[in-house]
Parts: sequence; structure tokens; C-alpha cells
Amino acid sequence: MEKLKAVFTNKWFILVISLLCSAYTICLCYFAYAVFFYNIAYIDKTKFAIIYTIISLLAGLLYFYTRRSFITCIISMVNMAVFFPTLLLDWGNWPLLVPAAMVTLFGFFCCKMNDTMKTIFGTIFLLLYILGGIAFFLVMNVFRVTTVDTLLTPRGGIISPSGNFRCYALDVQNKSSGKISVYVEPNKLDTDVLGCIRLETTIKKLVKQANKENKDDALRYDIHWDGDLLFINGEEYFAEPDFLTETDDGEMTYNFTDDVWTHTYFDFDYPIFELIDMITKIVSEKLLSNDDAETDPVNAAETLVSAVSE
Repeated sequence: MEKLKAVFTNKWFILVISLLCSAYTICLCYFAYAVFFYNIAYIDKTKFAIIYTIISLLAGLLYFYTRRSFITCIISMVNMAVFFPTLLLDWGNWPLLVPAAMVTLFGFFCCKMNDTMKTIFGTIFLLLYILGGIAFFLVMNVFRVTTVDTLLTPRGGIISPSGNFRCYALDVQNKSSGKISVYVEPNKLDTDVLGCIRLETTIKKLVKQANKENKDDALRYDIHWDGDLLFINGEEYFAEPDFLTETDDGEMTYNFTDDVWTHTYFDFDYPIFELIDMITKIVSEKLLSNDDAETDPVNAAETLVSAVSE
């Protein structure tokens, strides 16, 4: 018994165990990446909640056991920062957020860090969460165009015969007359994790968008695949070969070099960002291309003022 106690109280053994705590940090990083680039859909929500809760409890025990290790202190600080994007981008997904929040807070408060340093870092993280949350709320609810999107095609989209792509149509209701948007997504980039959650890709391409005069316009959209071509109302709008590349092994991989593909959670219309892009384009086209403006500061200022006023 004394030998076992000596092992568990050995500082080198505790140091090794504290390194294992980084596995939970990797898990938090993985979900932070997932909520930014994927849509998390549940295959079995109860199973995920049970598995993730058990993993979190084990991680909490390791944090408590190694709370005096400086590595655990560093990991606890990192966890506070890494958990922040998951909290913002996946708010309301309680099976994912609650266990992670409890372990992150427990790890921070139980680690034996200098009281002054803990107070400083605690204040920094508190401001980060409060100010970051307020800024995110303003961007998402004030500067973003609010729309109500209704899926017009079956859940899961219309899959091409090859199975490489899927398409779907949205009835977008906004403050004006609204619009119908048709998107194409890769169909083979979704990932199943632990058999209970599916990471659905958010990579998509807008292939057709038109304002609608009335609600019946949605019924007049004939969307279908003909081989590797997508037709909307009899016109070709998408060709698979343009976005598939054959590797040296003879396998087909996706090619998303086209600028119109969106790759992240943020695929909304932000008027303030559109204004910045417009001003940037005006400056690059009318100011930077003007040779006289480069040598004459007065001409540069006049050109910029006239460009923005236009």
C-alpha cells in the first residue's frame, strides 16, 4: 500500500498524468474547429450525451489529481480560450456545451496557480466572454440581414447519380419580396464521430438566385440531375467535372478553388462587410491604379474622396 501511495504521490508520475489532460484540450479544439466549419447533426443525441459526460468526468478527475502541476495550470488556461468559440457558435447545443463548460471551469478554479495570476487571467477571460459575446450578438442580430429560410427540396438534398454532390433550394424570406436560392454541396465530406454525431459540411456553392414575385414561384423550380450535370428549369447550372480532380491513384477529389464556394459557418449577408468590400474595390480600382495618385499625395486624397462619394 505504501508503495502504491508513493507512486501516486511521485511528482514525475503526476507530471506524466498531467500531460494526459491535454487530450481533453485536443477534444475541445476539435469541437471548436467542427462548429466553425461543419454543422453538427445528431445521429443519437442520448448516446453522445452519455459518452461525452463520462469523458468529461474522467477529465475532471485528472484535473483535480494533477491540480498542483504547472502543466495542468497551463492546460486549464488554454481550455478557457479554446471553449469560447464553441460556446458562441453552437449556443443551445447543451449535450456538447454543458459537460465541456463544467470541466473547463472546474479545471480553472481547482488548479493551484498563484492567486494574483489566477485573478489576472480570470479577469481577462471574463472580459473575453462578456465583450466577445456582446460583439458576436451585435454582429449576428444587428448588422446581419435577418431572413427566414424554408427548405423546398427533401431533407438531405437531391443527390447526383455519382453521389459526389447534392443540391437543395431555399425559399428566403426577407424584408423585400424574398428570393429563391439553389445551392450545391459536396456529398462525401460529411463525417460520423463515435457513431452518434455527424459533421455535415458547410461548403457550398450558390448556383442560382432570383427574386420571387409571389410564393408560388417556388413551385415552378424544376431541379434535377442529368448524369453529372445539374439542370434548373431546363438550363444547365452546374457541371461536376469542373470541380472534381483525379489524383495519381485514380481517385476523384473535390476542387474548391473557385471563389464562389463558401467554406465556413459564416455564410450570411452582412451589409457592413459588403460596404467595406465595396470601398476596398473602389480604392484598388481607382486609387491604386492611378499612377499620378501614387506620386502626388494631394491627387491621392482627391481621388479617394471622389471614389467614395460615387
